[in-house]
Amino acid sequence: MNHEVSSAAVCSIVVIEMIGYPDKPVAEQAQMRSRFNEVLGTALVDARPEARIVLDTADGAAITFIESPNDGLRFAARVRAATVAAGHDALALRCGIHHGPVMLIGEPGVPPNLVGDGLGVAQRVAGFAGVGRVFASRSFVDALASRQAACRPLFEPAGMHTDAQLREHELFLLTDRPLPDRPDSPPNSGPESGKLLESPLAGVLSRPPAVTALAVAAILLVALVIRAALPGQDATAANGGHAGVVQPSIAAPQRLSRDFEGSEPADALQLGTLRVNVLPWGEVSVAGAHHGAAPPERNLMLAPGVHVLEIRNPAFAPHTQRVEVRAGEETRIRHDFRQ
Repeated sequence: MNHEVSSAAVCSIVVIEMIGYPDKPVAEQAQMRSRFNEVLGTALVDARPEARIVLDTADGAAITFIESPNDGLRFAARVRAATVAAGHDALALRCGIHHGPVMLIGEPGVPPNLVGDGLGVAQRVAGFAGVGRVFASRSFVDALASRQAACRPLFEPAGMHTDAQLREHELFLLTDRPLPDRPDSPPNSGPESGKLLESPLAGVLSRPPAVTALAVAAILLVALVIRAALPGQDATAANGGHAGVVQPSIAAPQRLSRDFEGSEPADALQLGTLRVNVLPWGEVSVAGAHHGAAPPERNLMLAPGVHVLEIRNPAFAPHTQRVEVRAGEETRIRHDFRQ
């Protein structure tokens, strides 16, 4: 399947993770996601939509700031302040910041996705942070200080950390010192700034976060388009895997009006739902058919039976497993390449 790919750019990526989120019951996950969206919206209030890209992840969000590392610094500081104000018991968050290469990829009919080593490293940096802490990579601190030297004293060395792939990261802790005033500089002043904005895909991901009404409207629009292309298929089968929407815990039974080859008419056949979450990210395929990259969560409507799921990330060995899908039921797969 052909991919539409933007040029790579070096940006600042902030990854926020809800600690313990994957292990919570669905009802608690919905409550955590709601509080998380409130924190995210508050922290992004001063960030221009055209200067950042918000991507939902399995347990939080990744925000890429296109123009300046200073935007990432101030966003992370606001997230930490909002978390402290709400109380760590209400929502336990940790942050990781990195400055590295990212790229937008997409394909017809599938929302575009953000990939690249910059995103993967930011997720690893966040994984080393404790509750309420903000860790930054050496790359981010240097990029930030090169634009505003007064920001370097904001960070204290946090030592060398080794991830599961034996890759070492020199990390720094964001202290509670007051942030210096922003330097007056024109937009897109950095050497790599604006490259992602040239891509037509960037406008799709540059959206205000946690605006439920807009997210629902977008899902309905996608469903109507797919229904128009496939008149016999229920539009509800097209609403999976879109960022910013908390999916229901029980999949509604889906029915096909088209026939499977060599079978009886399928209007009495129910599909099953396969939900796939991947960390830090991976390309998802089932029986050789490509279904896009995760995160965001991939929601696949499949015929009942055993399917071969394959997840690929160029930095790791491919992961393959057999998954049984049952009619009218939901199966969840969560794979972490780092474990």
